[in-house]
Amino acid sequence: MYALPVRLCLTAFLFTAAFAVLPPYIKPCKKNDPDINRCIVRSIEQLRDKLSVGIPELDAPPIEPLNLKQIRLSRGPVGARLDVNLTDMRVSGPSTFKIRDFKADVENVVFTFKVNFDKLTFQGKYQIDATILLLKVTGQGDITGTFTDYESDVVLRARKLDRDSDVYLNFEKMKVKIKIGRAQLHLSNLFGGDNVLAAATHELINNNNDLILNEITPVLETSLAELFTDVANKITKSFTYKELFPEG
Repeated sequence: MYALPVRLCLTAFLFTAAFAVLPPYIKPCKKNDPDINRCIVRSIEQLRDKLSVGIPELDAPPIEPLNLKQIRLSRGPVGARLDVNLTDMRVSGPSTFKIRDFKADVENVVFTFKVNFDKLTFQGKYQIDATILLLKVTGQGDITGTFTDYESDVVLRARKLDRDSDVYLNFEKMKVKIKIGRAQLHLSNLFGGDNVLAAATHELINNNNDLILNEITPVLETSLAELFTDVANKITKSFTYKELFPEG
């Protein structure tokens, strides 16, 4: 008569024990490790493949591709108006991140570092109605392009939360400041497909793309910050502070 309750208790114990052990792709770093900065960077690097496709068991979303719903640029007086609407943007390359100058304050849970991407590529839809250096530019269609020499300064800070008689981490929204060295853009169907005017316009846009970059950059900063903060919190929600940063 006691077989079923005993079996249920044993099953519950095994289930709890299984999740008390970190999965092999989560590499903890000891708090007193004299080279803890390198340890944390190495742990993140080992997570790269998992981050790229997502971690379903932790409900962590993939970081490839990064989806940007809309970027709207509208400025300038009549006669020199720039009106650009970019939609359904898909950015590939976030999983190729390279971390450098990493500094960790594990006790106060503050991490500062730089993130580099050799190249980010993107594709989406555009609508443009603009006057650039006296040239009237109109059209709508597909937009593709690349960002190169891309670097960002990052600050990641967490609060310690008491939960279920233990301590967990919850990250505040990541602070990201982006610098993009160069962007190369291509817009299909400019001027209804007039190749001569389109070629001249592409050269003009790519030689004077600071205005567009200035609008894309804040959206990228916000989107990357939200995505990486969400992924970090999905991971720390499942494991305690002591599991991720054990003593000794």
